Amino acid sequence: TGADGTIGSAIRARLVGGGAVVTTIGHRPGLADHVADLTDEAALQAAIAAAGGPIDGLVFAHGLLLPGPIEAVAPAEWRRMLSINLDSIYTLIHHALPRLAPGASIVAVSSTAAFDHSPVGGPHYTASKWALNGLVRHLAFDLGPRGIRINSVCPGTVEGPMARALLSDEAYEESLKAIPLGRAADGDEIAEVVQFLLEPRSRYVTGTNVPVAGGYR
Repeated sequence: TGADGTIGSAIRARLVGGGAVVTTIGHRPGLADHVADLTDEAALQAAIAAAGGPIDGLVFAHGLLLPGPIEAVAPAEWRRMLSINLDSIYTLIHHALPRLAPGASIVAVSSTAAFDHSPVGGPHYTASKWALNGLVRHLAFDLGPRGIRINSVCPGTVEGPMARALLSDEAYEESLKAIPLGRAADGDEIAEVVQFLLEPRSRYVTGTNVPVAGGYR
């Protein structure tokens, strides 16, 4: 999912370049193989069914990032954030599970917000990422005996339209000072870690929430 975004497109390019057959699910026509409303369980179930064949890996690179503060985040917006950033992932895993063979790997793109808080996103965003990392930890125990691994990758600042849309140029440059390596990541630097977690070379890694953030957090 999310293959039209900065991180998702980089992940797709790496996987296809490595010989994988990749099927994408998204909400925008023309940018995904299967279009589905990420808040619609029946649509997500149908997209999984339409993918065809056994599934060796799942990657969740979609996500909604919106600012706060709490006074500006209505309960309906809270529910929408959790629905897209958390519920949709659980739903897709639930419906894909019968098609996941032993040795399959699941990777969710989370955030360094899940280790503390988001300096950009609102409380609903931070809560969704904490919950996602918790889901990963729990499902590692549920799925491990079946030979299925699950991990999350937690980027910090990634160069791309999302970060630029939420911060002024000055605020963006100031935010980089909190990163020990002094710069934002590019999408491929996140994709490389996702690819590693999908492949057999990481076969003894599960239940991890891996920060890929230049030392931030």
